[in-house]
Amino acid sequence: MIEFINVGMTYPNGNVGLKNINLTIKESEITVFIGPSGSGKTTLLKMINRLEDNTTGEVKINGKNVKDYNIHKMRWDIGYALQQVALFPHMTVEENIAIVPELKKWKKEKIDARINELLNMVGLEPEKYRKRNPSELSGGEAQRVGIARALAADPKIILMDEPFSALDPITRANLQEDVKKLQKQIHKTIVFVTHDIEEAFLLGDKICIIQDGELVQAGTKHEIISNPKNDFVKKFIAFKNFYLKRRNISN
Repeated sequence: MIEFINVGMTYPNGNVGLKNINLTIKESEITVFIGPSGSGKTTLLKMINRLEDNTTGEVKINGKNVKDYNIHKMRWDIGYALQQVALFPHMTVEENIAIVPELKKWKKEKIDARINELLNMVGLEPEKYRKRNPSELSGGEAQRVGIARALAADPKIILMDEPFSALDPITRANLQEDVKKLQKQIHKTIVFVTHDIEEAFLLGDKICIIQDGELVQAGTKHEIISNPKNDFVKKFIAFKNFYLKRRNISN
């Protein structure tokens, strides 16, 4: 479980990034942070693995303040997939996936088996892709490898920062569906950032709408659709019927 308790962020120049965030993220669910650019959603996500540090309040994982963990070990136990896949260009697919397991000193046989398992899981044939370089991959293939790398050491928490926003619509839709199917197998605690309400409705067990550094509303898609808190939320769901019918995500 992840908790944000009265969390705020003020930058050295005095700008306020986040204001008094209180939120509980349940285990084995997909929680989506959604809001316009600059709203603070990515900053909030990065506080979980301390790529950003809160200036007030507490962020806790399993009841322990994230600042009390060994930062390196904590990050090894949290998977991270982002928009710019950031695969190491001089390393093959298998070498990219193996980074954290090697840091955790897994045995080679275990790493090899895990690479094959993960590539199959994300829909890439191991025999075909293990030895490829990132330059030989399409955008969708690279993002699948990025997801495999995030899962490599079997972390309980996965952070996903707009991982599909740079992809074409068809590839993006396919990967969204694959993440839904994958979650049914792996049951991870996934925190997902997007600015796309359709993506949020499709993926999120819980949706957190953020505006100007504040958590405006949190709930299931049905709770938000049936009872939007203010006009800002209403604008986000203005085309809900179109979205829900088009992707069949009303249930």
